[in-house]
Amino acid sequence: MKIRYFSTAFFLSLFSLPSQAEDNTTYSTFTYENISQGSIEYFIEGKKGKGNKANIVTEDGLFYNDYYLAVFDGATDKSGEKYDGRKGGRVARDIIYSVFASLPKGLSPAEVVREINTSYQDFYKKYPNIDFKNNPLFRPTSTLVWYDLTNNTLASIGDSKARIDGKQYGETEKLVDVLNSELRSFTLKTLGLSEDEIKNKDWGREYILPLLKKQYDFQNNIDAPELFQYWAIDGFDVPEDKINVWHFSYLPNLIELSSDGYFYPKDSSIESYEELLFSVIKSDPLMMNEHKSTKGIKDGYVSFDDRAVLIFRKAK
Repeated sequence: MKIRYFSTAFFLSLFSLPSQAEDNTTYSTFTYENISQGSIEYFIEGKKGKGNKANIVTEDGLFYNDYYLAVFDGATDKSGEKYDGRKGGRVARDIIYSVFASLPKGLSPAEVVREINTSYQDFYKKYPNIDFKNNPLFRPTSTLVWYDLTNNTLASIGDSKARIDGKQYGETEKLVDVLNSELRSFTLKTLGLSEDEIKNKDWGREYILPLLKKQYDFQNNIDAPELFQYWAIDGFDVPEDKINVWHFSYLPNLIELSSDGYFYPKDSSIESYEELLFSVIKSDPLMMNEHKSTKGIKDGYVSFDDRAVLIFRKAK
């Protein structure tokens, strides 16, 4: 992928238009490229499957150049608000992509987050009637995991995944999601609905929706009960000690970054990520048994979530 360098201001100027910020991401295709220190392979696709209409609203994103590798996962909107036709998860994805496209090399994790938050605040100024500070439900929100190829540093906020030379890094699933997933599963099993009925109308998710909205009160809120606190990219402060950071003394041979639309396969290839995902979907399409989640597959969807994986292999 040839990276074009634009200023953050240029990308933000596009947000007032109905079209999406331009980038060179290829969707629904196994893609292979080279960068200065090795090779890249990636795959990204929306939960509705192939097709421009499905992928143009995909809330997962990825970015790479000679300095940074990143995967980000915009959160499913719970507010019902749209911004120039885009839901919050897509807005978050577009902001993060545009910032990485203009970042100088070697910024610290805290500086990267600061740059993203600055772009968010510029975006929020376009909507003065929404109190994003006091109504976090309306904030476009995302997880983010990235590797700095200059400083050999891995950083993450939220539950996107990383695996470096076979070792897993990153946060475990946040407690509010664990509790809501259990409640959704229990609700669906108690109601005794068929798989087709649940795909058509997920009453378990409907039941937990007020809780999914309420959890935004705990997001990036140092005053919330500690057990329920969680940290995300949303334009507001993330304390530096809440950014997960790992330093390496060498450039790893293999770096895998992925969104939570995937699970960790045994092998490190796009094919393995896809095979494991669809094995899980075949055995538990509603994500209510061995892989409990706050949502399952809907009618007409191919997966329970958008998905993105980015794999770097160091040059020999």
